[in-house]
Amino acid sequence: MKPDNPEAIDRLASEYALGTLRGPARRRFERWRASTPFVDLRCRFWEERLMPLAKGLMPVQPPAHVWRGIQRRLNLTTRPALRRIRSFALAASVVLVAGAAALLYWHSLSATRATTVATISAKSGEHVWELEVFGNANRLVAHAENVPARPAGHDYELWALPQGAAPVSLGILPAAGESSRILTLIQTQALALSSQVAVSIEPLGGSATGQPTGTIVYVAPLHMPS
Repeated sequence: MKPDNPEAIDRLASEYALGTLRGPARRRFERWRASTPFVDLRCRFWEERLMPLAKGLMPVQPPAHVWRGIQRRLNLTTRPALRRIRSFALAASVVLVAGAAALLYWHSLSATRATTVATISAKSGEHVWELEVFGNANRLVAHAENVPARPAGHDYELWALPQGAAPVSLGILPAAGESSRILTLIQTQALALSSQVAVSIEPLGGSATGQPTGTIVYVAPLHMPS
């Protein structure tokens, strides 16, 4: 699989973190993770969010008549055999509960929780923009707070700064209020490889070259929300 489908990568990463991706598929995914920073980022994202959820699961004890029915159907008459079946069934129930919880978590997170954030501030400490990236929806939201006046005929443009590669434009930042946009695959991958974003002053509508042409006025770190 090529890293051209962020939604499919996210689904596989969540299954990998949960432990439901197994056998040859899991080994292939592990090799892919080791060689692809974007895949590794999504795996770490789900590991950090699903592991606390799994730790909070409590074993569920099925009613006694369920075990008696299993024992009759499988002709189990010895306690060691019955204990093995009970252990297996209990483990299976935990996996099912974890899977259901992860699915609910997936849907709620994609709609309401940012996966990456950044605060762009002036030297005085005043917040200029707050950025939120909703990874499951590939959506970037920028909140303008105390934006200095732009030079006439210019805009503020946001850039991802992927390690070892050229900056990638993430679009024009709002001078006031809020803006929201869906990121392209190239922008999503650039963000996955970035630990910082930058803002430059560009002609109205943004740089015509695909690279910063004006002064870089802000640089801010990216991080996962706490």
